[in-house]
Amino acid sequence: MPNLRDLKPFNDDSIYSFLQNSDAIVSVIHSFRRHTLVKFGGSSLASSNAWQHVFDHIRRSHHNQPLIVVVSAVGKTTRALVGCVHHAAQGRLDEVEQGLNEIWATHKLIALECIQPEEWTALEDWVDHLLSKLHQEAMQMAKELLNHPSPVCSAHGDAILSLGERATSQIFQKVLENVGVPSVWVDAREVIMTDESFGAAKPNRAKIKDAMTQHHSLSSFWATLQEQPPKREIPVPVLGGFMGRSLAGSPTTLGFEGSDLTATLLAEASNAERVTIFTDVNGIMTTDPRIVPNAKHIPTLTYDEAEDLALGGARVLHPQTLVPVVEQSIPVHVRNTFQPDHPGTIIGAQCDSSAHTPFVKEWKAVAMAVTNQADDSSVLTFLHATPDGQSQLRQWSEAYALQLDVDVHGWHLHLPPLAALKSGQNSDSSLPLSLQAIHDIFFP
Repeated sequence: MPNLRDLKPFNDDSIYSFLQNSDAIVSVIHSFRRHTLVKFGGSSLASSNAWQHVFDHIRRSHHNQPLIVVVSAVGKTTRALVGCVHHAAQGRLDEVEQGLNEIWATHKLIALECIQPEEWTALEDWVDHLLSKLHQEAMQMAKELLNHPSPVCSAHGDAILSLGERATSQIFQKVLENVGVPSVWVDAREVIMTDESFGAAKPNRAKIKDAMTQHHSLSSFWATLQEQPPKREIPVPVLGGFMGRSLAGSPTTLGFEGSDLTATLLAEASNAERVTIFTDVNGIMTTDPRIVPNAKHIPTLTYDEAEDLALGGARVLHPQTLVPVVEQSIPVHVRNTFQPDHPGTIIGAQCDSSAHTPFVKEWKAVAMAVTNQADDSSVLTFLHATPDGQSQLRQWSEAYALQLDVDVHGWHLHLPPLAALKSGQNSDSSLPLSLQAIHDIFFP
């Protein structure tokens, strides 16, 4: 059986014995220059062109304010790794190996396309060595998953699922350094401490703060922040999101969109000035622009509005993303990697929608989330519907015999499958409107 506890166990008495004076580090965090936590999602890292956009942002920003960077796995890597985990549980190791090789090839291609051809050999050798090591580890873990009843919610499953962030973060840091930005890779498994709820582990925020202030790879970052003025360029720490480690040493993951939560946990632990989450849309919209193309931009949301939207099913943020930053009132800025001039959405305690009223007076709700159910039906959740919006929902519910539920997260209208809603061609007596038309009624 492979050793899941190859990392040193987290120990309250000596987390990192080489660091003799953690109190000095803690004092730096609460004084001198404040930094920003920046998180780049998988869609922001899906190609070498996307990486160049990210590098450009880091170059522009880190001269003005120190940055700590969190990266998700490249593109759809985590989804592919979920497939590998299921193949492993069914004993199809050839398909596991094939899936892993495709993932590694994508990472290698992106890395090489980001640098000059004359530098390929050295980087290629380094990447090959890293990916070979990760591949061997993955195949060992895959063998242990045979016939596992819940492979995705297991220590071995989490170990495989975290390989995307482990590969992306290390290669990203190496290429970032290569293109001229001083940086350092930090193993997030040594910082994000959790329980053992595999697949959706609960973070231990006190332990994370200890690890953040005491981790040896961050010592140069904190030391340079203390210099007034800095005598050298402040390095950019790079961590993988999504993954963590239990206090007993088992690999864990934080669940869907867990990299967002990684960023806010680190922001809380390090007293960051703000968190910026980069994705492929212009901040938070009135609904998912991938299913309603003319969804409208929401410039500001309160913490609880954004949290309700996530809990209502909107695939915008991890539902627990905002919990760590609320107490310190650290704002979260959601922006588009590919449209750097767009203002995005600012989530904070004080903003224009703090009274739970729509950003635009004519809107009938703050936002609308669309979710699919196990029975192939869909649910539209209208966040903080206005009296006019509530009246409209009741009218549809009564006229077309549609289930309408209300809870603290919003008004939930149960409808036909999403495919029928997109086209507006419902085959039964249900609401004869397309999803686009419903949206336009609520957000004229």
